[in-house]
Formats: sequence, C-alpha cells, structure tokens
Amino acid sequence: MIKNRPLFTDIFEKPETFRPDADSSYIFGGSQEERAEHSADWENACEDVQFNKIFGETLESFSIDCNGKIETVRLRSGADLREFWRRLNRHKAYIDITGLEHRIWAPLIKSAFAVGIQLRVVYREPIIYRFSPLPREGDIFDLSERITGIAPLPGFARLTEAEDEEQISFVALLGFEGIRFKYCVEQVQPPRNRIIPIIGVPGFQAEYPFYTYDGNRPVLDETGAWSRARFARANCPFSLYYLLEEIASENRLDLIKVAMIGTKPHALGAVLFSLLSPRTVELIYDHPIRKASRTEGKGRVLVYSVYAMSLMGGV
Repeated sequence: MIKNRPLFTDIFEKPETFRPDADSSYIFGGSQEERAEHSADWENACEDVQFNKIFGETLESFSIDCNGKIETVRLRSGADLREFWRRLNRHKAYIDITGLEHRIWAPLIKSAFAVGIQLRVVYREPIIYRFSPLPREGDIFDLSERITGIAPLPGFARLTEAEDEEQISFVALLGFEGIRFKYCVEQVQPPRNRIIPIIGVPGFQAEYPFYTYDGNRPVLDETGAWSRARFARANCPFSLYYLLEEIASENRLDLIKVAMIGTKPHALGAVLFSLLSPRTVELIYDHPIRKASRTEGKGRVLVYSVYAMSLMGGV
C-alpha cells in the first residue's frame, strides 16, 4: 500500500505558473506533439535557468546545445554522460521527458544519480490521445507506426537469467496498445501464470483505464492475467515504484522483468526501481516508432523530485 508514503510530486494545474529553480539547467527535447513545446515568453520568465535542447537523436547518441557549444553525447558511454553533466556546470537540473524517447532520458537519469545532480523530472499530460481512424482489436488509438524490437535501454542491459523459468515475475505496465503487450509476451515468453499486468488507475482521464483493459483484453483473457491485475496511478512514478516493491517482496526468489509499454510516468517508476532497488530487475522495452501527432492539447505539468527519493534509497 502507498498510503502514508511520500510521492515527491508537485502538480501544476496552471502550467504557466511552473518555474524551475534559479541556477538550474532545464533539459528538453523537440517533438511534433503540442504538449512538448514551451514558449519563449515562459523561458524568459524563468530566472537564471539554463535551457538545453536535445536534438539529433539517434539510437546511439544525441546532440545538445551546451552553453553555446554543440556537444554529441554517446548514450552507452558513461564517460560521455558524466562529462555532459560536468560541462553543464549546474548542481540542479530538470529533465523534461515529455518530448524525449526512453533511450535518451533513462541513461541521463542514471548518470545524474551517479554524479549527484539534484534532479527533478518534468512531464506534461496530454488533453486527449487520438483514436485510430481504422480501429482494430488491441489498437484503438493512433499512437505508434511500428515496433522496432526489444532491446535494452542504454546502460540498463542485464545478463542475469532465472535458474528456473518459473521463477520470473513478468510485470507489464499496460497502455492502450494491446499489440505491444502481445508482442512482448510472444518475444519474452514468460510463464502465463507469472504475468502481472499493471493498469493506470486513476488514468489521465476517468475513462482511460477502461480503454486500457479493452485494448489489452485478448492477451489478458488468453493468459488469464486479468485475474492478477494490479493498479497504480497513471501519472505517478512513485506509486508504480512502491507497487513494484510489493510485487518483488511477494516473489522474493523471482527475477523481475518489467515491460514498459504504458505511460511515461510508469516507465520512469520502473527505471527508478531498476536503479534504486537491491533486486535484479530487467527492463523490457520494444522501442516503438511514435506517430507524429498522437496527442492533442496541453494538460497539467507534473514535477517529480527523483533526487529526493534517491536520497531515501527508494524509501
């Protein structure tokens, strides 16, 4: 239960009122989604904040404007990532994950922890997700063009395998795309009785949990995993973190595999659990190619104090 456990989150119902701390760096990416953008007026209103935009993202690196100089950072190089933080020369930083791919923000968070950056993570909710013009079973929203394939996020490869194939807890963080859930189950082939789906409740909108169940229903029904469903706030990485702690405690001998196919805040919670938990955790990610305009509107801004949680060892 997460009752009485800290959630380290500030919520801004009026996003324009959010201001990063002075003497901090604000790292963000470009995206064709409206919610990933912020205005020049807002930047100008932020006192003594250094804005660093990531661009030129590839599978192995990214480029960033670092104090007026364009730097290329290799995602699988710990030395590059540490040097990146050194060049920013700020002890406080914000990473806005709204417009960034998982393969970019996850290693940045890991390296920020390693060098002691006082890090907060920013996420902006959409108003709506776009429905598919040609909906089909497991694919009712128009979110992804295709799945690239399962591969470790940079810096998160795990070589450990369970001695007994039954000693696996396959935790699936579900979103709307049942096709991704089906793909991950087919590729990983976990024991059917060890699949634990996590549904975001409450969702960004009241009806979203129902869409999540409906989109994933074929695999949930086929495997019987519906009977093991658990719930965590869709926009809260810390709620998800605490739930993963519960699941790990209930399955003490299991290798924990977490499929990050749901919300970005849930993916953030899984990354934090991988970094802060003493348990061996394998993160499963299928690297989808996202549709250019899969969401509409700019919703609330949520600011997660992941540094505060790291100081408490995950609590």
